[in-house]
Amino acid sequence: MRSDSYIPDKTPLGGLLPLRITALLQRNGVHTVEDVRNAYPHQLLKMQGMGMLRFRQIEAALIKGESYTPRLAAPPLPDVPSSRLKNSLLPLAIVRNLARNGILNDQELRDAYPQKLLRIRTFGIGSLREVERIFFPGQRYEPPTGRRPALVLPDILRNMPGEFEF
Repeated sequence: MRSDSYIPDKTPLGGLLPLRITALLQRNGVHTVEDVRNAYPHQLLKMQGMGMLRFRQIEAALIKGESYTPRLAAPPLPDVPSSRLKNSLLPLAIVRNLARNGILNDQELRDAYPQKLLRIRTFGIGSLREVERIFFPGQRYEPPTGRRPALVLPDILRNMPGEFEF
């Protein structure tokens, strides 16, 4: 199956692929288009530093008309069965985080907004903005700004001689 863009086997890799990919292939003893075609797909995928992105770039440039899909693809993300928020437009990571913290439906989410949500250890302002975008359109909680009040030491520590000079 030769097309107009067919590249002869003995062609060196220089200029056909991005420089990093060419260097990666050459470090692994692959110097020509023929070497790439002989190593495709298993030998290429075993190379240190070869990920699916680089592999797909090689396919697009040198292995025309073929696409290899590894048998062991990444498993689908697990569902959060107890949460009714899973059908919302919230990202799954946020739904999982909320479910781990006992927030399983939209009413509980609305009741927790914003103070209780921000007390969740791994729930930051970015997650809060996603919740606002979906459940509170047009609303935006602004966390308090400014400096924290200075630490007030008890008088006993202030009046101690020696190391505690302020």
